[in-house]
Amino acid sequence: MIKPDKAYVPGTTMSRSRPGNTSKFGSKDASIGAAKRWSFSELKGFMMQIRPSGKFRMVVMAGLASGLSVLPGIAHATAPAAIPATNPQHFINFTYGVPGNFDEYKYTIKVDTAAATDDIYYGQYIYGKNSTGFYSGLQPHPGGKAGVRFSFFGSGAKPLDANCRSGADAGSGVTCAIDDLSYAVGRQYTIETKKYTDAGGTSYTGTITDDSTGQARTIGKWLVPSGYGGFENSADAFIEKFGGVKTCADIPAVTVSYTGFGADGKPISFTPGSHTATDKPGSGIYTCSNVSNYTVSAPAAGSYTVTSSGV
Repeated sequence: MIKPDKAYVPGTTMSRSRPGNTSKFGSKDASIGAAKRWSFSELKGFMMQIRPSGKFRMVVMAGLASGLSVLPGIAHATAPAAIPATNPQHFINFTYGVPGNFDEYKYTIKVDTAAATDDIYYGQYIYGKNSTGFYSGLQPHPGGKAGVRFSFFGSGAKPLDANCRSGADAGSGVTCAIDDLSYAVGRQYTIETKKYTDAGGTSYTGTITDDSTGQARTIGKWLVPSGYGGFENSADAFIEKFGGVKTCADIPAVTVSYTGFGADGKPISFTPGSHTATDKPGSGIYTCSNVSNYTVSAPAAGSYTVTSSGV
């Protein structure tokens, strides 16, 4: 995954502490990137891409429009197989506002994508000061298991849990991963990030709870460097295909819903919108960003659903 870890930097062939890796710390990290918050209308098809180096680059993504529109059927790119691509590919991305100085940030995710669909990272990336940031998310696999990622990108951070290691997406940071989460299509999982400050410094702990059983597991914990400036008020939602991509015809249809999305008990708002597929390729990890039709609906504060037609 590409920062979005593994799912992380569209167009790059990063290691998977991002989605796309098959190692414990792979296929789980992904990152998206926007230094400021953009609405669908402001984006007009632009998306930020963060590379493992921490540098940003703007990628043109034609077709994002403001407002939720109804697509005329299940149209998609007419010749996606003619567009060569490499792993990973961020094929759905949008930015939203979030209070960066949060003490608690959480969301509940429910994936309704077909169970046979593999190597997809459903991630959330929050930007930090000085090209840093972190992401968390779910990576379902066929066979009843899923991976979970919780990774920090930037120098000076330290792993504080056995599920974590130094390094993220072939760069500085900390990658934390679970690869044996019991998973079922349509089941709800709540991912929560909490901030702790004591004499040892400031740390963040990520947990995931299977809402069907109430069982909670620690994904990981990392200590940010002394004097760290904190996170920005900007985040990216992204969906990444981190394995099995040879052409843009390998981008699948997906459906995922989020509820209870908020920070410090206050719901986060999302802007509905839609993307109409074209045959125009993007670049890097965003090469396949135009080939799917998808809609983002936001029925209430703290919730949104993404539905795509695939190619």
